[in-house]
Amino acid sequence: MKIAFAGTPEIAATILQSIIDKKDHQVVCVITSVDKPSGRGRKLKPSPVKKIALENNLTLMQPDSPKSEEFINEFKNYQCDVLLVVAYGHILTEELLETPQYGSVNIHASLLPKYRGAAPIQRAILNGDKKSGLTFMKMTKGLDSGPMSKRFEIKIEKDDTTADLTSKMASIAAKEVNQFCSDWPNLIDSLEEQNETDASYCPKVTRNDAVIEWSDEAKKISKTINAMYPNPIISIDVNGVGINLCKSKVNKKLIGDPGEIIEFNKDILAIGCGDFAVEVTELCRTGKNKLSIKDFYNGAQKLLKEGDIIS
Repeated sequence: MKIAFAGTPEIAATILQSIIDKKDHQVVCVITSVDKPSGRGRKLKPSPVKKIALENNLTLMQPDSPKSEEFINEFKNYQCDVLLVVAYGHILTEELLETPQYGSVNIHASLLPKYRGAAPIQRAILNGDKKSGLTFMKMTKGLDSGPMSKRFEIKIEKDDTTADLTSKMASIAAKEVNQFCSDWPNLIDSLEEQNETDASYCPKVTRNDAVIEWSDEAKKISKTINAMYPNPIISIDVNGVGINLCKSKVNKKLIGDPGEIIEFNKDILAIGCGDFAVEVTELCRTGKNKLSIKDFYNGAQKLLKEGDIIS
């Protein structure tokens, strides 16, 4: 199969690398988002998919607007058999979706029709779902509403972060994608339509979602911390020091005032909530790498102390 691949984040890069490594199919072009400013220096940063494309000398396209006539005409020149889309981040026109011989396929990070839209992984964790999954679907002009081919169910553990669940999904998709592409021409006539009455939508997560009230229940706060890692991430201020909370769980054995550091040592960082406590298991100072509590404690014993109140 001659595949055109459209994607942007790490999960898409993992899937693209699997197609390249397996060598069952030819990747005729790669489409990804334009480079965006990142970090304190606001330097332009290429997407993970762009990095993979460049490392493997693949034809790369980064249109300012994938709806432009110029881009669509250029895309048609590659005469691909299928367009495979994984978290590209932009709406594609019906004309472009129907250009490949066998149409276009989206690998969506939910068990459709639940969680159509931009943030299915984060919303599943925020809502406390016990399972999620992947859906391989034919793309149509509607938002994630096309007929489905294959679905893969994935268990969500209590302390899974968005990064954890994304990694699980990337692993399964990378394992399945090559055989799926080989089978796709024979699967098109046996697709399952989505049940519109079961459909739900999940808007993009923004910095406005990365806020917690320590007077809320510990369960809600923990889910928010886990859902927001790695982006946009929950950041707190303690004694003028910015700290990012990366992973947590509920601790029902400890109780303190909302926002109070109840216990802090090499084994635990527990913060009081409206009912119980949230135990932070992974964290970092702003701009630094993620650490375990033990490693963080070794370098931050003087930054935090029991009884401090988080703002």
